[in-house]
Amino acid sequence: MTEKTVSTTPEAPVAAKKVAPKAAVRKAPVKKAPARKTTAKKAVAKKPAAKKAPAKKVEKHNVLDRLEDSIIAVPFKAANKTFMASLGLLSYVQDELDKQYKEFDKKFTKYARDGEKVFDRLEDRVEDLRKDVEKKVDEARDRVRHTFNKAA
Repeated sequence: MTEKTVSTTPEAPVAAKKVAPKAAVRKAPVKKAPARKTTAKKAVAKKPAAKKAPAKKVEKHNVLDRLEDSIIAVPFKAANKTFMASLGLLSYVQDELDKQYKEFDKKFTKYARDGEKVFDRLEDRVEDLRKDVEKKVDEARDRVRHTFNKAA
């Protein structure tokens, strides 16, 4: 192979370096994907839609009706009566609490209005007192100034 000489400075070819030629780079062969086989679509047989069997009419009974004549029904009846009584009691207590709350709300609103009136009256009195004190302080300041002016 041939060698080239390259100078480091443009004017002086004296100090030249030898540069080896670049080695040839081999590339790996490119593999192609295998060709795809064409497949024919097969016809799929569709099943007929399944139909539900007609529902049988079943008489609906609750447990209490089924066990009405047995010995097991007695505790169920007692529990049912107790539960219904507790619901009635709960309803009554809720109504009474609503009445008490409404009464409390009326009293609270009345007391709040009365309190606002009292507060307004006291606020007016304090404002009047502030104005009176301010007026007296201004008069005293004027007297002191007048006295100092006479003395000077």
